[in-house]
Amino acid sequence: ITDMMTGHEVAHALWTLPEEWFRAITKEEIHKQILNIVEDARIEKKIKRKYPGLTKSFITGYADLAQRGFFGDTNPDDMPLIDRINLHAKMGFTGNIQFDESEQWAVDAVAGVETFEEAKEVAKMLQMDYQESQQRAENEFGDYQDNDEDGYDSQSDDSGDSDSSDDTGQGQ
Repeated sequence: ITDMMTGHEVAHALWTLPEEWFRAITKEEIHKQILNIVEDARIEKKIKRKYPGLTKSFITGYADLAQRGFFGDTNPDDMPLIDRINLHAKMGFTGNIQFDESEQWAVDAVAGVETFEEAKEVAKMLQMDYQESQQRAENEFGDYQDNDEDGYDSQSDDSGDSDSSDDTGQGQ
């Protein structure tokens, strides 16, 4: 674990510029945790290329952390996409993290990131996808209208006409 963590932090020192990171979070308003997942995948890929001997340390280190419950006790199949991507990027095929066809674009996008600019773009795409999935989840019950006990829409009078008052309660 020590070698893996050292390699991880050295990779950040080599390839994650603090000014660019700060600007991405504050000025471009990229979600910090999503960007961190994409950036970690990028820099860990680069450090393993530069120092191939670290690859085994990363594999065994992340496997050890997973066994100790570092990533939580939730079944990965029940995790949000971004968390499964994080585990997949860290553990590779040894983690046996499953993705369906509709998610593969995101896995491939993270795996393909080489520059910090690309990391920001992929993080933005994942952020938009997450927000859209949250909206879909909120709307999955369809169009629901708030009805009174008698079944009439609370914004209608007995004749079925809509209430024509404005926000102040006054007629228009």
